[in-house]
This record gives sequence, C-alpha cells and structure tokens, in this order.
Amino acid sequence: MGDCFGNSEDIRHIVNVTILARTPKFTHGWAGRLASNWNFSTIYTFRTGFPITPMLNSSADNALNGFAASGNNPVPQRPNQVQPNVYATNKGQSCSPAPCISYLNPNAVATPALGTYGNMGISDMRAPGFWEWDQAITREFPLREAMRFEFRAEAFNVTNSLRLGAPNTTLSGTYGQVTGDQATTGAGTGISGGTGGRIIQFAMKFVF
Repeated sequence: MGDCFGNSEDIRHIVNVTILARTPKFTHGWAGRLASNWNFSTIYTFRTGFPITPMLNSSADNALNGFAASGNNPVPQRPNQVQPNVYATNKGQSCSPAPCISYLNPNAVATPALGTYGNMGISDMRAPGFWEWDQAITREFPLREAMRFEFRAEAFNVTNSLRLGAPNTTLSGTYGQVTGDQATTGAGTGISGGTGGRIIQFAMKFVF
C-alpha cells in the first residue's frame, strides 16, 4: 500500500495567499502624477511534495514473475528498505559529482534477492516541496477622454529562489540525487519541469 501513485495527484497541503493593494490618489503636484493609483498584486504559493516511488531498473524483472515495467504494466519493481530513514543525513546539501543535491539515502535501499519482491510500497516517499512569491504592478495613465496609457510589470519567483525538483528514484549511482529544479509558475512547464529562475516581464498598452 502507498499514497496515490503519480507525480501530482496527492499533494497533502496547498496554500495560496493573494494580496491586493492600491496607492491613494494624491492631489498635489508631482506626488499626484507619479504616486497615485498604482495597483499591487501579490501571490504567495506553498505546497508540500508529491509522492515518489523507489524502483529498480525500469526493465528489471528481479522478482522473476514476468512483469517487468513495460506496456500495460508501467510500475517498476521496488527495492527493500534496509534502514529506518530513507532520506539522506545531508539532505539539501551539495553532493558529488556536482551539480547535484542530496535528498534520499542510497544506503537505505537494496535490491531484493532474485525471485522475491521488495518491501517498499508505491509512493513511499515525498519529493521536495515548493514555494513562490509572484508580484504584479499596474497603473493606468489617463491622457484624454477615452484615451489612456496602461503599464504592467510582472515578476514570477521574485526572490529567484531554488526549489528542488524530484530526486532520482531508480537504484543507480545517482539514486537520491536532485539534479533539476521545479518550474517557476510563469514558465508553464509543469510541476516538475525545469526553468525555475526569476521571470520578469513588462507590458505597455495604449487604449483609444
């Protein structure tokens, strides 16, 4: 038994906080012209990690049951857990060969004896979580009747922070290592894709 199988179906905690603010309308001189009516939109997102499954080589039939992962059987056979803590003692720290981050403990899993099943379940572990601060700033500048100029600036992952991607879960020399990041919201490459750096974009529109 295990958690819901898949990359994103069983995320236990999700938090989305939205804050909207607007500067007042100043009535005097340059303060009124430059500082009035700016709109600030802040979004903070947090979610815990999605389930991950330790596995033998995707084509291995270690159990000798004729059901290696292929075709209609997409779930690889799984290893034995031989230590109580499946996560690395130096979790979150750099590893070798770089660039990589330690996440799972390679000494906590082992290949079962031929003809036997591993004791680890599907989705027995959790990938790293995710958080992000996004910010938008907008303002309309009226010019004449029925004419206005609109300005918009947006930033995704304002702090340019690293959010770790999923570790390698196949028993190999890089088992347990994270070598990629999670996608910034504005990148549009999915929950475990790359391109996780800061994204800043600007837009201007003249309406008449």
